Amino acid sequence: MKKHILIGCTLMGIFSLLTSCEKELMGYEGKDCLYFDVRRGATHILPSLWGHQFYTDISFGTIVEDDVELSLKVMASGTLKEYDRSFRLSVNNDSTTAISGVDFTGLQDEYIIKAGEASTEVKFTVHRSEQMNEDTLQLQLQLLPNEHFDLRYENYGDYPGVYSPTDNVAFSGNHDASIHNLFFYDVLSMPRGADGLTSSGGWYGQDKGGSGTGLFGNFSAKKFRLIMELTNTTVADYADKTVMPMPRAEAISQTVAAYLLEMAESRETVVLDEDGTMMFVSNVTTLGGSKGWAPFTKPEDYFK
Repeated sequence: MKKHILIGCTLMGIFSLLTSCEKELMGYEGKDCLYFDVRRGATHILPSLWGHQFYTDISFGTIVEDDVELSLKVMASGTLKEYDRSFRLSVNNDSTTAISGVDFTGLQDEYIIKAGEASTEVKFTVHRSEQMNEDTLQLQLQLLPNEHFDLRYENYGDYPGVYSPTDNVAFSGNHDASIHNLFFYDVLSMPRGADGLTSSGGWYGQDKGGSGTGLFGNFSAKKFRLIMELTNTTVADYADKTVMPMPRAEAISQTVAAYLLEMAESRETVVLDEDGTMMFVSNVTTLGGSKGWAPFTKPEDYFK
């Protein structure tokens, strides 16, 4: 919380050339505030400059592990205290479809911010489940006020200049810092790097809705599965650009392009993407020459 400073200046005497200023520090009266301080950002930016993230999403379709351990930072505003401070959180059942004991485990009844500290971590585990194949599951956690803490940050916003990660519009509606939403799904999505951003993942192309450029073109789950099948790779191979450097991605694009060009020799065997257009990687144009095609080419236009 902000501390208020009262500055009063008193003239000491008519003939005095000195002016003294009295500064009185007004201590904050009331409880400290508790809030989720979850941040995410690019690895080349200092973590202290990362923007707050009001949700966490786990895409099991982009990882090989069946269990993911999460750690959510909870922060207390105000001054440090010389004693432990406890707090609790609840699962908002009205906004939760994930099942405790099946989709997630490990939440505690009580957490402690230790003496001399301003934060702690809420740790628990999310488990891959069959339900995630059919739907996106949600878990909503709510901090609870008590004798130590109030909840005041109902519409939290970062100060100007803070780096903010790209939000998923479907997930980012909440800005109450006492609430953190989590979303779990098991569908293939565009690979992300360790910082959670697609730009640092090993997919050399764009997400759905992009212009179709890049070695792999626009992402689709169908294309991703075909690429892994043709090149004997797994989701882990696309984790980031250290395991999928440009030369390796180029070789993969060429292998996939050769297959797509072969299949496009006949209208009956041409490979279509999820949107009904001919599946595209950049080397379709490079290797195919006059037999190649551009992104978003419809088969009826290609086989005229």
